[in-house]
Amino acid sequence: MPGKRTRAPKPVFKPVATHRASPNTSSTLGSTSDSPAAKRKRNVTIHSLRDGRLGAKHDIIMVPPNVSLSGSGTPQSLPSDDNSEDVLMTDSDSPHPSLMPNMTSNEQEPSLGGHSMEGKTDKTNKRKRPDQLAANKIREWLPLRDHYLDELLRYEGRRGHQFDKCAVCNTTGPELPPAPLVQDYYRCLDCNTLAPHCSTCILSLHKGVNFPRSLHRVERWNGRFFEAINLADLGLVVDLGHEGTQCPDPAPVRAIMVFHVNGYHTVNIRLCGCLTDISSDSPPAWRQFLRADWFPATQKRPATAFTIEVLKLFHELNLKAKTNAYDFYQTLLRRTDNSGKHRYKQFCYVVRLWRHLRQLKRGGRGHDPSGISATAPGSLAVMCPACPHPGINLPEDWELTPADKIWLYTLYLMMDANFKCRCKDRGLDDVELAPGWSYYVEEGKFAEYIQSDIFQVEHNTCSAEHNAILQANLRKKGYIASGVGAVFCARHTFFRPNGVGDLHLGEKYPYMDYLLVSTLLGVTLLLLVISYDIACQYSKNFEHRLAQNFPEGMQLDLEDVHLRWVIPKNHIAVHGPRHSQYSLNFNSKVGRTYGEGCESAWPDLNQASISTREMALATRHEVLNDHMASWNWAKVVHLGSHLSRNLRKARKMGLKQRMLFNDFSTTFSPDTIKEWTRLLELWCASPNMVPDPFEEPQPNVSLNKVRLELAREDADPTTLQHLPRLDMTPNVFIQVGLELEEQQRVLRSKAKQSKSDKDLTDLIQSRNALRRRLESWAEMQSVYMPYVPPLRLQTDSSLPSSTDVNSSTSNEDSTSDSTVDVAIEDILLWLPSSLPPELCIGDFTQQLLGIEGRLRLAQANDSLSDIRRIRRMLKGVSEFRRMNVDGMGGHATTRARALYSKFVCKQERAAGRYRAAYKALLVIVPDGVWRRTLRVLLDSHLTGPYSDDRAPGDGQREISWIWLVPRDADSGDPDEVRQYNDSMRSEWAKAKARAERWEEDEELVVEEMRRVLCFFEHQAEFWDSIVQRRAKFSLTIPTPLDIIDGVGAYAWRQASIYRGLLSRFATTWLPLLHSLDIHAEWTSQYVSLVTTTLQSTSHGPSTTVCSTDHHDSDAESDSTDEDDGEEASVVLELDGAD
Repeated sequence: MPGKRTRAPKPVFKPVATHRASPNTSSTLGSTSDSPAAKRKRNVTIHSLRDGRLGAKHDIIMVPPNVSLSGSGTPQSLPSDDNSEDVLMTDSDSPHPSLMPNMTSNEQEPSLGGHSMEGKTDKTNKRKRPDQLAANKIREWLPLRDHYLDELLRYEGRRGHQFDKCAVCNTTGPELPPAPLVQDYYRCLDCNTLAPHCSTCILSLHKGVNFPRSLHRVERWNGRFFEAINLADLGLVVDLGHEGTQCPDPAPVRAIMVFHVNGYHTVNIRLCGCLTDISSDSPPAWRQFLRADWFPATQKRPATAFTIEVLKLFHELNLKAKTNAYDFYQTLLRRTDNSGKHRYKQFCYVVRLWRHLRQLKRGGRGHDPSGISATAPGSLAVMCPACPHPGINLPEDWELTPADKIWLYTLYLMMDANFKCRCKDRGLDDVELAPGWSYYVEEGKFAEYIQSDIFQVEHNTCSAEHNAILQANLRKKGYIASGVGAVFCARHTFFRPNGVGDLHLGEKYPYMDYLLVSTLLGVTLLLLVISYDIACQYSKNFEHRLAQNFPEGMQLDLEDVHLRWVIPKNHIAVHGPRHSQYSLNFNSKVGRTYGEGCESAWPDLNQASISTREMALATRHEVLNDHMASWNWAKVVHLGSHLSRNLRKARKMGLKQRMLFNDFSTTFSPDTIKEWTRLLELWCASPNMVPDPFEEPQPNVSLNKVRLELAREDADPTTLQHLPRLDMTPNVFIQVGLELEEQQRVLRSKAKQSKSDKDLTDLIQSRNALRRRLESWAEMQSVYMPYVPPLRLQTDSSLPSSTDVNSSTSNEDSTSDSTVDVAIEDILLWLPSSLPPELCIGDFTQQLLGIEGRLRLAQANDSLSDIRRIRRMLKGVSEFRRMNVDGMGGHATTRARALYSKFVCKQERAAGRYRAAYKALLVIVPDGVWRRTLRVLLDSHLTGPYSDDRAPGDGQREISWIWLVPRDADSGDPDEVRQYNDSMRSEWAKAKARAERWEEDEELVVEEMRRVLCFFEHQAEFWDSIVQRRAKFSLTIPTPLDIIDGVGAYAWRQASIYRGLLSRFATTWLPLLHSLDIHAEWTSQYVSLVTTTLQSTSHGPSTTVCSTDHHDSDAESDSTDEDDGEEASVVLELDGAD
């Protein structure tokens, strides 16, 4: 409301840092002299205010001399004084170091929302401010709802102005000749003032050389409300052709319709009447429109125009938000009066021309004297800076690189098809503006190729029924294109130039052949890796199809090219066994190439396909080309953080996986490792000639064999009833105690599974047998450990009688209040390791502890061996069930499940036995050598030996430590050792491959960083070299100086953009490489650039477009949220730079 004072924002105290000053510390903030009888204590608390600023709360405490201070400087038993001071600080301020001399830099520079200045967030301590919660913000707003509504209604009125006289000329209605009955006053919604203007003043405010002002929205006060009115209705005429001044020989005034971001407008224009088609001083009508920043809908006599600003806005919304032309056009109509003016076709026509001209402009075609018609195929595409481009970002003698490093110059490609991006057959005739100049192949040559007799029936010899094969003969009725096929950069998911085409008959081999050949034409390469979902089938006759189906001009010379075919990581699992040679995890010299990046590119394109499916093929190609260019450019500006994250992860995972592999290898004999290494090298040289070392061995498991083994193990406990009674040696005494402990563990497992009366009867008999054995052992325990019987009485752990055992079984489900004795399997045995420390001081007790320690160590190792053996059996049972039982009916499945459950129970008992041994060892020898190999066993550690469906990807998988514990080679059955080694060979080969892939990826990412910087440097030099290209060549019609000036300015700006990317990426990557201790020779040529950039950013913002948003957090922090947000702003800036 007018005149209403605004209250200051109420502080919301949220402490983010606290400083407790030392006594007698003086301050300029309301400090007083210190009292001789007391010490003054000042507590400074930094908090956040509701409006986002920071505040400092100073609590002044008078501390009596007899009150001591705690270590943190807080007085004991003394409340703080009520005197407190609130000091308001701006967003950029921080507590002054003089007020906080003892605080660390992190404490002195808190940031809002719990984030440190480096951008790192402690997720465990992160708490939202109460005023930032959505519900709290709504509650705070609700009392102001009526006031907000009042302000919106005030917007419809005169906003405090009287509208009885002009605010400029101060004239009233009756004094104006000729004086109307009621003088009309106007206001402009787009100017800086809303004061009333007369018609004369409002016209003078909007005429002249400022063409955008002629498209302002003006309203007239009719005495009751404001109504919209066009400036043309007031008599405004816009002069074109002479920079806004009236032509001495003007053409007649005529009205046109101009669409702007604020709607459409009827504008009176007056063209230059002295124009000719030859003189550059008097341009034709369409040129006069363009020089007013209006894009005409026709060339001869334009009646409709669209401003450059509205075309830019739609272009960005179309690329980012996927807003279609119809919805945007309807929005412009609704912004005006929603009258439904029919200019939609003109808008689509202009937008199409705008897309095409923008692509030509970015591709530098306006700088080429040979003209647009000389555009080379694929030259308008945004290329991947990280891929190898000979002559651009590769060394001059890269072909002579040593064999162990030449793989770094491999070109990685991936192919895929998308059947959601279709096009209807509407019989539309169209002309393609850029045939084959960017991503789509030239439609004429492509149509000629597919019309020849090249299609054959494609047979599938692979066990996988992949969609690419099933949909090979797909053709959807009513559609001229059933999908899109494309070739991408496999490392960074860039659409390849001339690598995209329409699929008319599904994903047939000839279609994909043409796209692959088209994108590789003219590319010099020695090493090529191609990823495809069906590479195992597609690659079989690839070279034969090239020689048979393609003309001489499209033949690829693959004689000197080392070509490898691979299957993407997510797709190879469905291909079944004997496909390791196509795995990106097992192929050498591919790093951590994923091969599935195209799956993330298709959703972005599919959003545009909703509108493109109704278009003609040519228009559709241009729209999709534009979206692919936007996708590629976004990838370019995100390469900084992307490669930084990849390098950090590659270094971290490479070290971890190499350490895990080395630990795993130490568990096998050197001869075994040597033999496995030899087999692996043979397989890499000839995958089809030797057994696959990565193939998991088929388990030799039968139900009868497993049942026999279980029966034998179940028969072992019966031997314990023949235990010696009173003639036990201390060694035998401890051994029997451990065996009894195991029997208790077996009984606890059996008690959980006892359901029927027979099971309960067997449980009672087993408990009675165990009780008798315990009584026999307890007699000997009273001799060796006489302090145990009194300890049993004190802790209610006496042995129960047979009656108690039976009653505990019969009453275990009872709900009576009577106390039931502890079951025999839960009785504490009081082995030496479980005694209280005060009872472990005798020499004989120490001897017993030593005996138990030796036995417990052996028990832990044996338990781990049992766990590993059971894990292999569980894997075997699972594979047997999958291959032989699934689908055979419920009875067979139930028997297999019961067998699996038995092994799970065995695993639980072995794990319990290990945990008991580990717990005892912690008491007996807490600092023993055993702690180097044995660890705490968690349920999550019970994994392996092979990959689990629920586990992370193979490259991320870590071998559980239970498989890394060294085993005694001299112990155990030789057949068992051989069987174990055979079962672990594939796991060893996979662990080796994991370590090597991560190490390769580190090398490859560093090389990609070099290539990116070289590419940016080359592009900057290219734009520098064409600045004066148009001016140096004489043409039939000389180029006007103002056009030459614009051509040069655009080239300089493009060069500045690439130099900005170069400096920003170099400033990010070089410190990162230094922090990781990676020494690359190429970094020396960018040291001076980084130094200059850092010095310029420390003194103020840089003038380079990309460097203004530079922040070197990539080199300091693992956090990437800040990088992504930072680079997202660069994407918008660079995309809008044209």
